[in-house]
Amino acid sequence: MNRFNQTPWSKVQCEMILAFLSFAEYFRPRFFLLENVRNFVSFNKGQTFRLTLASLLEMGYQVRFGILEAGAYGVAQSRKRAFIWAAAPGETLPDWPDPMHFFASPELKINLPRGKYYATARSTAGGAPFRPMTVRDTIGDLPPVENGTSKPTMQYGNEPISWFQKKIRGDVLSLSDHKSKEMNQLNLIRCKHIPKRPGCDWHDLPDEKVKLSTGQTLELIPWCLPNTAKRNNQWKGLYGRLDWEGNFPTSVTDPQPMCKVGMCFHPDQDRIITVRECARSQGLLDGHRFAGNIQSKHRQIGNAVPPPLASALGRKLKQAIDAKPTVA
Repeated sequence: MNRFNQTPWSKVQCEMILAFLSFAEYFRPRFFLLENVRNFVSFNKGQTFRLTLASLLEMGYQVRFGILEAGAYGVAQSRKRAFIWAAAPGETLPDWPDPMHFFASPELKINLPRGKYYATARSTAGGAPFRPMTVRDTIGDLPPVENGTSKPTMQYGNEPISWFQKKIRGDVLSLSDHKSKEMNQLNLIRCKHIPKRPGCDWHDLPDEKVKLSTGQTLELIPWCLPNTAKRNNQWKGLYGRLDWEGNFPTSVTDPQPMCKVGMCFHPDQDRIITVRECARSQGLLDGHRFAGNIQSKHRQIGNAVPPPLASALGRKLKQAIDAKPTVA
């Protein structure tokens, strides 16, 4: 389910939610946790969201819903997701984990009728125990590679420079899946023209034409972007470079410079970020292996719940289980 909510895939995902509810009704688990994109709350004018809550309440479950920011739980990524906790009668309903890392983002809240709203975890605007994770913290130790690199394994070549990198490496001795999607010649030329400075994107491309090896002469600036920028937030971030001291945008299933999250260029290198760099942005260990071709690997990573956030939710679940009084 995503912002393009009339597509067949969004309709399939809506049916998947109904399948989840049918499993809950049949198996009656003690606890139930559902995760979806933030727009799940407003999709189909909120009808799917309200149906989900009403169905769980009708089954007798206690329900808690909210939106969590993964960047507040130990990854260098802005990733807001809707969650629904449900607990069977007699169980303790798990609470939301407290954010541990400062992360500059608006307060996560769900607007309700009559000007009211519901807030989930507390905001980190007043501070948090740890500073935000950065792109440098996450991938600063990885060796340089070229556009289209497909070597399955390689040596790290450097020591870890942050506690996150030490943790993410674990006891792995060689680096796998540090491979980059291959851009065509035109996009590679565009990438090389994007300045290696924070915040640079397609707006920084020179207004000129380039001649390709095929003999074609094409504009460096994609023709559609200037003509539609006003009604699309200036297409901010398309053909964008990451900032070493900033964070990753939301990890997607197909990183490319013209997709809805187009900030996918390495801060210093002229290429799209690799499979392993995307995996690290999600908090996935270097020991994790992904199946299939490079597109399949990106899809597996982009659809994952970041393990640091999943771990925080799991600890809250354990607290709820431990809080239930034992029957003598």
